[in-house]
Amino acid sequence: MRGNMETRKVQVTGGTTLIVSLPKSWANKVNLKGGEEVSLIPQSDGSLAVRARGIPEVHYTKLIFIEGKDGDNLVREIIGAYIAGFTSIELKADKILSKQRETVRKTVNMLIGPEIIEETADKIVLQDVLNPAELPVKKSIKRMFMITSSMQENAITALKEKDFDLAKDVTERDSEVDKLFLLISKQFRMVMRDISIADKFDMSMEEHLDMRLCAYPLERIGDHASKICSMVLQIGYKNVPEDIVQEIEEANTLSMKIVDDAIDALFKKNIARANATFARKDDFAEKIRKIQESLPKLNSEVSVPLGIMLDSIDRVCDYGCNIAEIAINSAVSSKH
Repeated sequence: MRGNMETRKVQVTGGTTLIVSLPKSWANKVNLKGGEEVSLIPQSDGSLAVRARGIPEVHYTKLIFIEGKDGDNLVREIIGAYIAGFTSIELKADKILSKQRETVRKTVNMLIGPEIIEETADKIVLQDVLNPAELPVKKSIKRMFMITSSMQENAITALKEKDFDLAKDVTERDSEVDKLFLLISKQFRMVMRDISIADKFDMSMEEHLDMRLCAYPLERIGDHASKICSMVLQIGYKNVPEDIVQEIEEANTLSMKIVDDAIDALFKKNIARANATFARKDDFAEKIRKIQESLPKLNSEVSVPLGIMLDSIDRVCDYGCNIAEIAINSAVSSKH
């Protein structure tokens, strides 16, 4: 914090060597003695981080009292501790109920890293066994895109072929997207708390922010693929004209192409490619409008769920444009 900032005068020794003294309070805190070495780490913003060697890795523990807590409230609190970056989460109560244990196990299955390592009558301990650098953030973003792209494509296939098993499978895959989103959110918070962790990912703080911003629209795209599949199940075996299905498929392909180009522009920092996504949005909007105009001619049991599908596909296009905006901001900020 700026309130704890100390200033030091840079001195010259030996004619050319610049030296500066270290704050004694900091040296005492990290148990630094004369003659020991420190690591000097240049930061992307021009600052210099000083780190004492041999400092053991800090493991953050969160104690949560779960007496009387269950369901979504308990799930949200555990996920909150996970995203906050706690490597150990201890859940305690006078007596942990079987329903609470089931909720904890369900929550652990929603996350990447945590495992139950201890369980007694009054305590459950979750330990995060994942090293933050084992799953690079950029790789997670690419994985999220691959899964959501496949989900969107399969959702329309399920509509075309009335493949309800495929529709259910798409819905189940959404949990994998959610896991990656929560992991990226956790990694971002960890980097915000300890900038040295950013070095493990070989990414700047700005890149971490860009990836975190990109993760949200991808997570929402997964939700909309799942929503489309729920409409497929609602329509069931009711007849949907082939020409409308084909137009919906074309609209979906165009919306995901916009997302694809936006992701590519983000990773390549290509402003022209990002801007091209907005140019295609007008063509997409016209296609959606024409399909919507044909829906009132259909039975309401079909037209209503189809309208919801179109709304989801339209939202996917918007999320693609959101990612394109992130790509432009990222590319502009990286140009000096």
